[in-house]
Amino acid sequence: MNVTIAPEEQESLRLGEYVWVLFRHKWIILGFLVAAVAASIALTIRTKPVYQASATFIYEASSVMSQTLDMSSLFWFEMDPMRNNQIQIIRSRSMAEAVADSILRSPNSDSLVVLLFDGVVPPSGLRQSLIGMVQSSCAVSIMKDTDFFVLSAVGCSPAASATLANLVVQTYYRRNLTEARGENAIVREFLAEQITLMDAELAMNEESLTAFREEHGIIDLPAETSRLVMELSTFETAAATAAAEQGALAAQRSFYQQKLDEGRQSLADDMAGMNTALVTRLETDLSILETVRASELAGGGEADSTVIADLDAQIAMLTVELTDALRSAAEAYYPLTPESSVHALVENLVTIESQIRAERIRESALRGVIAGYDQQLGGLPVLEMDLARLERNRTVSEEIYLLLRTKYEEVRIAEAGQTGNVIIMDTALPGYLIAPDTRKNLMMAIFAGLALGIGFVFLKEQLDSTVKNPEDIEALGIPVIGVVPKIMGPDAETQGLIMIRSPRQASSESYRDLRTSLRFSRADTGIRSLLVTSAGPQEGKSTTAGNLAVAIAQTGTRILLVDTDLRRPIIHNLFGVPREPGFSEVVAGMETLQSAVKKSDVDNLSLLTSGFIPHNPSELLGSRRFQSLLQEAMGSYDMVIFDSPPVAVVTDAILVSPEMDATLVVVGAKIVDRKVLQSAWLKLQRTGAHLIGSVLNGFDPVKMYTSYTYYTYRYHYYYEGAERKRRRIASLSRRRSGSRR
Repeated sequence: MNVTIAPEEQESLRLGEYVWVLFRHKWIILGFLVAAVAASIALTIRTKPVYQASATFIYEASSVMSQTLDMSSLFWFEMDPMRNNQIQIIRSRSMAEAVADSILRSPNSDSLVVLLFDGVVPPSGLRQSLIGMVQSSCAVSIMKDTDFFVLSAVGCSPAASATLANLVVQTYYRRNLTEARGENAIVREFLAEQITLMDAELAMNEESLTAFREEHGIIDLPAETSRLVMELSTFETAAATAAAEQGALAAQRSFYQQKLDEGRQSLADDMAGMNTALVTRLETDLSILETVRASELAGGGEADSTVIADLDAQIAMLTVELTDALRSAAEAYYPLTPESSVHALVENLVTIESQIRAERIRESALRGVIAGYDQQLGGLPVLEMDLARLERNRTVSEEIYLLLRTKYEEVRIAEAGQTGNVIIMDTALPGYLIAPDTRKNLMMAIFAGLALGIGFVFLKEQLDSTVKNPEDIEALGIPVIGVVPKIMGPDAETQGLIMIRSPRQASSESYRDLRTSLRFSRADTGIRSLLVTSAGPQEGKSTTAGNLAVAIAQTGTRILLVDTDLRRPIIHNLFGVPREPGFSEVVAGMETLQSAVKKSDVDNLSLLTSGFIPHNPSELLGSRRFQSLLQEAMGSYDMVIFDSPPVAVVTDAILVSPEMDATLVVVGAKIVDRKVLQSAWLKLQRTGAHLIGSVLNGFDPVKMYTSYTYYTYRYHYYYEGAERKRRRIASLSRRRSGSRR
């Protein structure tokens, strides 16, 4: 019976056991599954519906900035940082605050708040609640391989989710548009301030000129003086224009400086103070050319003459060289980095600084020419000189005012045409239900229920350390010479001597198998004395000893069954005979063996019950009189079977086993712990007992796994056949009773 399993077969056996365990505990697994599904349904019913709506937009990396003042202002950003920056902007608290403020400023703010909060408006801290809602309810993602962004928002209703998504995307669009118009807006504001100042200055100059003429009765200047005033006004207008250009460029420079908040804040100041030998020489050469140009114009040269054109070309060339020189100097302080946007800002600041310096040099040269004209006017009579000064101031103020107005309109038109980088492709429509997801919850509940049920079953099996099948016994190194199945049917409650009550039961046949195994276990010498014991109580050793004695006696062998369990004897109950006198009286010398032995209803089977319960059973079993009894019994009978107490409880079996030809250990299925069984087996081995193996008692092949399908086949052969027979008899009885009626 001790079969060695090949290594390659062990995995398949384990897999079969796993499948059997799952099938055996299918109702437990089903219970977990039903509980998980019920919990999922309850959770789904109690979960508040959540809807999601999405809006899509495109963010273009290139921006259409104002080209007023001939500025190059196109930025190029690396795509991944740019996209991530926009996502972080939308997720930022400042964006949430802007959305909350737009809701509160809206004329429909009350209805919007009720819609977003599903009618449960916070009693206090409404703005903070709106900010928290925006931050927790919105998400941004990028469509793969496109420039499309998807802005999603969740809400308590389809309308609420769509409203929130549209509010966020519209706020983001307005913010981007404001930032895109930032450069032109700054220049426009600067020009508006200058126009206001120049308007007041022009009005004051006109009033001063009119008052002077009325006071002194002078209307016009002489022709020569008028010519000088006109030329002087032209140069002063040009100088003032250069100053205004410097102011506008300075405003642009401050705009780009703000873009470098994450870099060095003093970059623009560093540019203004940046000088090298090359930069100084180019500035000097440029100053000389501007002075010569102004002198040529003062000497009567035309603006479109060849000389002036050549001077303009040289000035333009020197301006380009100055730009390159400043770029080289700037890159020495700020080397190129992978952040192309920072490099683009540095490039724009370099260009602006170059133009500011060129305008400053031009203004300086023009101021020199103006100083010459002032000297010429200084030689005029006092009244004529004062009139010329007033006339010049009015003319210059008027021309500058008109120039500023023209420039202001250009900037305003350019600002109005600014579209920004964001294009909203689709606004959000009423959202769709995303929670509770009934289908997803159900699938997760099924998975969780199965996982918990299977886990519980395997944990239960792992924690159960009792012996359940023959494989568990063999795994301990203990041979199995017999398996007695659990008694089913009408004999299940009484059990006892199944060999007498139901000789055709599968359990009865298993005792016959055990009888055969005993005969061949020591075929050379035979077994005259057999000790039947167990590791622990309630394992069926006495029942096994009684049925085995009946099975052997039925072959014609004279059997004496001795009950040496002097603590809890039950042999007399099994066979329905008196307990006294018995073994205790014989060993104590109070009775002889022949007088104490009782006949049973089974031929060739005699009984020696336990007798009275002594206070020292171990001393009786270890006495010489017990050995004399053993020899006398073996002389009178073909085989003597001793029923002994459990090994793990008392030492009786350990004292008696060395005197026996063979020792059989009964193992109760689902009763004894594996470690207890192994300990009892080792104790018997150490005493020198002749251990022939074990018999598994109460094994249920339907409820317990075994790879030995022989037991399962035989079990179904007996019990299913008997059940079919019982059903046929019952059916026949019903038919006969019906026909009699």
